[in-house]
Amino acid sequence: MKLPCSLLLLWASLSPQWVLAAQAVQDVPEICATCHSMNGVPKEPNIPNLWGQSEAYISEQLRAFRSGKRVSDFMNPIIYQLSDDQIARAAKHFAGQAEAKTVPLHWSGDKWPGDMEAGERLALAGKPDRNLPACVACHGPSGVGVSPLFPRLAGQDPAYLKRQLHYWKANKRPDGAMGSMPAIAKALSDAEVDAVANYFAALGVAK
Repeated sequence: MKLPCSLLLLWASLSPQWVLAAQAVQDVPEICATCHSMNGVPKEPNIPNLWGQSEAYISEQLRAFRSGKRVSDFMNPIIYQLSDDQIARAAKHFAGQAEAKTVPLHWSGDKWPGDMEAGERLALAGKPDRNLPACVACHGPSGVGVSPLFPRLAGQDPAYLKRQLHYWKANKRPDGAMGSMPAIAKALSDAEVDAVANYFAALGVAK
């Protein structure tokens, strides 16, 4: 029997031993799919979209949850007993749902920063006067990441993106691939966090 995501999360928080019992009847991707769906596109809000993420990035995040470097009341009890092999299988499954292509950085030339909405302007041009780099320098102009260690942002749940930026502001999440995210997040106002998160979320959702 497949449990609803909300019940699974409650069970995990009350009894982390559920992982061992669940593994007796389900493979690890099926456990993850309770909340993230088998194709990585969750059907409920506030759950991150795994579709299009790279195998390297998913593995890195799962290992961070397992070690406690990345903290989540939901994920830590679920992940902490998984082996390296189980993490590898889960990462391979979700990365295989879509080809996470990288797109080289380029200036499209169709509009200038002054003509852009706030979120698009931050994403494509940054804020040079505040030493804020353009998001696309690492996450790509299409929001898919310029290397496997940079996550796909396009089509991600907007509430999730905003939450992660606020975690970096509060030093509650590991620094990221180049160690730059806490400083970037702290330089953003709450309104800018909302704007850039909404911009990337609107770029496209996997079907």
